[in-house]
Amino acid sequence: MILQILILAVCALILPICLGMLPVRFMKEENKTVGMLWVCGWFEMLGLFQLLAVPFIVEKASFMLLVKTYTIVICILAALSVVIAHDVVVACIDRMKQSAMEKSARIIMIAAFAMIIAQIIGAFFMQYLDGDDAFFIGTSLTTQHTDTMYIFTPYYGANGVLDIRHALSPVPIFLAWLSEVTGMHVTILCHSFISMIFLGLMYCLYVQAADRLFPLQKRNKWLFVFFMNLWYLFGNISIYNAESFAFTRTWQGKAMFANLIVPALFLWIMLIAKTEMDVGEWAMLFLIVMSATLTTSTGIFTVPILMVLATGIIAIRQKRYLLIFQILACLVPAVFYGMLYLFLK
Repeated sequence: MILQILILAVCALILPICLGMLPVRFMKEENKTVGMLWVCGWFEMLGLFQLLAVPFIVEKASFMLLVKTYTIVICILAALSVVIAHDVVVACIDRMKQSAMEKSARIIMIAAFAMIIAQIIGAFFMQYLDGDDAFFIGTSLTTQHTDTMYIFTPYYGANGVLDIRHALSPVPIFLAWLSEVTGMHVTILCHSFISMIFLGLMYCLYVQAADRLFPLQKRNKWLFVFFMNLWYLFGNISIYNAESFAFTRTWQGKAMFANLIVPALFLWIMLIAKTEMDVGEWAMLFLIVMSATLTTSTGIFTVPILMVLATGIIAIRQKRYLLIFQILACLVPAVFYGMLYLFLK
C-alpha cells in the first residue's frame, strides 16, 4: 500500500506540476505561481485524456491500449515540459518569496490552511456510499475486468451496445486508468484519496482567484479564502447544493464540473477582463473547456453559454472585438463533442 500511495503522489502532485511548467512558461508574469503550475497540470491531464480516450471508446478499442498510449503521451509531454520550461519553477518560487505579508494576513492564512487541511483529512476518514457509486465505480471496475469501455453495463454485466450517453464524458475511465497505474483498487482510490486531491485542487483554484481579486491586499486575499472555507463547511443545507457535492461526490463527473471547472472558468474570465492573455493562458482555456466535456455532457452546452455571455460583455465594454473570435476558438471542443454526440446518438 505504501508503494501505491507513493505512485499516486507522483501522479497527483509531481506529474501535474511537471506538465504545468510548459503552459505557465508562456503566461504573463503575474500568473506564474506554484499553485498555477499544479492547476494547469491537472487540466492538461484531464484535457489530454478526453482527447485520447473518446476515439478509443467510440472505436471500441481495448482499455489497456488506452492506458499504455495515454501514459506514454503524458510522460513524454512531462519530460519535454521539464526540459523546455524548468526555469519557470524558479520564477514561481521567487514570486512566492517576494510576497510579503503583514502579521494579520499571516494569521488569517494559517487559519484558512488549517481549515483546508481539516477538510482534506475529513474527506479521507468520512467518505460514505453514494447512490451514483453503482455507476461510476461499477463502470471503472467493469472497464478494468473486461478490458472494454462502456460496452458492458456496470449494473448487471450484460453485453450490449456502446453507451454513448456516458461515453463522451469518461471520468470513470480516467479513474480506472489511475487505478491501473497506481495498482490501487478503484473503490479505495475514490473513497479515500481522490476526494483529498480534488478538494485541495478546488481550494488551490480559489487561492488563485483571490490572488487576482486582491493582488495588492494580502489580508483581503486570505479573508476571501477563509470565508470560502466557511461557506463550504456550513453550506451543505441540502443534498443537492454545491457544498454537499464538494464533500460527498467530489470525484464524480458533475461534482468535478461544479467544484473544478466552474471556478476555473470564472478565474479565466477574470484574466480575460483584466488584460490581454498570452499564449499560455489561451492554451489552458482550451484545455479547461476540453476538461469540462470530460466531466459531464452538461458542460458541452453550459460552458459555451457562460463564456460567450461573459466575454461578449467584456468585448463590448472594452471594445476588444477580436476577443469574440478567440473565445470561439477555445470553445471548439464543446462544439465538436456536442455534434459528435448528436451524430452517434
